[in-house]
Amino acid sequence: MCGIAGIISRDSASLESLLPMSRLLRHRGPDDEGFMVLQRGQALALSSAESHPSSIACHSLKDCKIENFSFEGVEVGIAHRRLSIIDLSPNGHQPMSRDGKTWITYNGEAYNYLEIRKELEAEGVSFATDSDTEVVLAAYERWGVESFSRLNGMWAMAILDLNSRKIILSRDRFGIKPLYLYAEEQSLSFASEIKAFKALPNWNPRANEGAIHEFLFNSLSDHTEKTFFKEVNQLLPGHFMSIDIDQSVYSLQAIKQKCWYDLPIDSPKVPYEKGFDPFKALFLDSVRLRMRSDVQLGSCLSGGLDSSSIVGAMRELSAESPISTITSCSIHKEFDESFFADQVADFTNAQSAKVFPDPNALSEKIDEIVWHQDEPFGSASIYAQWCVFEKAREMEIPVMLDGQGADETHCGYNSFLRPYVSGQLRMCNFLSLWRNLKLLRPTTRKAAGSFLRGLLDLATPTPLSNHFSSRKEERRMKGWYFGRERLLSSSMERQKNLRDHSVYMMNTGMRMLLHWEDRNSMAHSVESRVPFLDYRLMPLLFSLSDAERVEGGWSKSIIRKSMFGLLPDDVIHRQDKMGFVTPESIWAKNECRDLYLKDLRELSECWGGLIGPEIAESFEGFLRGEKKYDSIYWKILCLNRWRKIFGVKL
Repeated sequence: MCGIAGIISRDSASLESLLPMSRLLRHRGPDDEGFMVLQRGQALALSSAESHPSSIACHSLKDCKIENFSFEGVEVGIAHRRLSIIDLSPNGHQPMSRDGKTWITYNGEAYNYLEIRKELEAEGVSFATDSDTEVVLAAYERWGVESFSRLNGMWAMAILDLNSRKIILSRDRFGIKPLYLYAEEQSLSFASEIKAFKALPNWNPRANEGAIHEFLFNSLSDHTEKTFFKEVNQLLPGHFMSIDIDQSVYSLQAIKQKCWYDLPIDSPKVPYEKGFDPFKALFLDSVRLRMRSDVQLGSCLSGGLDSSSIVGAMRELSAESPISTITSCSIHKEFDESFFADQVADFTNAQSAKVFPDPNALSEKIDEIVWHQDEPFGSASIYAQWCVFEKAREMEIPVMLDGQGADETHCGYNSFLRPYVSGQLRMCNFLSLWRNLKLLRPTTRKAAGSFLRGLLDLATPTPLSNHFSSRKEERRMKGWYFGRERLLSSSMERQKNLRDHSVYMMNTGMRMLLHWEDRNSMAHSVESRVPFLDYRLMPLLFSLSDAERVEGGWSKSIIRKSMFGLLPDDVIHRQDKMGFVTPESIWAKNECRDLYLKDLRELSECWGGLIGPEIAESFEGFLRGEKKYDSIYWKILCLNRWRKIFGVKL
């Protein structure tokens, strides 16, 4: 895993920012640093004071230091920070080229690189390294942008093709790895993280009010190309861009993002043969590929079905090898899953480490976390994940597997109940619906509300739930929110069945969670891998009917069936989903109360045109026991920290 950055510009002052941009990404790749510049048509590889000595010697870069380099006449510069995972030798140094004409700076892993390498070797291609990066580059040289569809992995990459004088930017199917763009009239910059743009001479960040509104009232971010920074866009998941380095003016609107991957929502039925479980076979192979590493790896383990399934699969695939797991725990029993995590660790003979997120430490680390996240985030639960990856670095485990993506693809959220009810009633599956609802029995008000809204949607031409939603938001906005942009409709599009809702969740909430996981892991120079997002699983999952997705009243039924014998029965049959959570309301009333009060008051003073003082008064009512805790308090707190840390203006 790595950090990448690049600049296309006619202005040498902008290109001189390449080194400080790279330094702002140091945490993503502490093992090595490299640069490539295109100067008067000639490609030059450069090293730096932070390049690994073996890389400098291997690639003869002793006299090519970027610190002493003159950028006069430079058109393009690309940078790379390396976290060594595959091929730890200096041969994996980047930016990399095989012929001096095509260069790559690459953040990610192509888990099937050995299979692709074998295919290319059969066609006469030879390789100089054992790295997956060279395989990705050779695949592009052989198949062009069509090569992306052959990769099974996660990535954000930039390929400088001097034959066509273009830079190709590409991002993996689901957005596991990030890539951002910032354009001025005479230059275009890209980077793994937005903070890298702070190194640019004309950086003057302004807030995107539309993104703030979506965040505060729909709990959404990362669902479009827009970011919280008005000047910054992201390359969307499953998209690429082709940028002509000779064009005279750069504009994010003028350079079109092209989609190279769509979810296979109309997949044909996958036949089940007696005694063969296609999901189990694919999932085990997904975990097998993601266990490819030249360094130690472990797994996050919450005690829930998703992360437990990964640990169970790791043990099935590697009967004797040690497995390291890390679990986030809580002294508050209603937020603690360690009982189930311990069962899984005992069942799989895994080594178990535990962390207990401390609210006092959160108050001290909040600025560091916001800095690494680049943008505001919606709850303190991120801190629990932060602590897990912090522990992984302490234990010298550079690669961790995690269960991200399972909830969105396997109907793991309470919100799936509403489209399930709607879909079953539309198909007149009354008996099946009744049987499954008896088993599902919503256990929270949120789930029960989703069920009711599903019925209301069927009974009214314009869903009543839309009216309820807008009224609720109006009540929440009244008195303290003065943004010009308002909700145009319900925050959730109307979905007819579980498949529709799965697509919606994968294109919204999942992208946000992947953003948080990438920053939390990379803040500690740890690579996170997510086996549930192997693209080969998608045709099978989207071929399932609603009844098959919640067979026998069980959500995630296809995972549960595949895990028999690999996990304890108590874990397989769990229905009390928790996930990465923290006792946010308890912390807000006790250890973190001053943190909340300070930031809620401060934001209303500094951004009074957007946020009014009533929000702080509402929080004070919560402290007095007059109001229930509202997640909006944390969002405002985080928004203010982000404003200050990044110097953002309205």
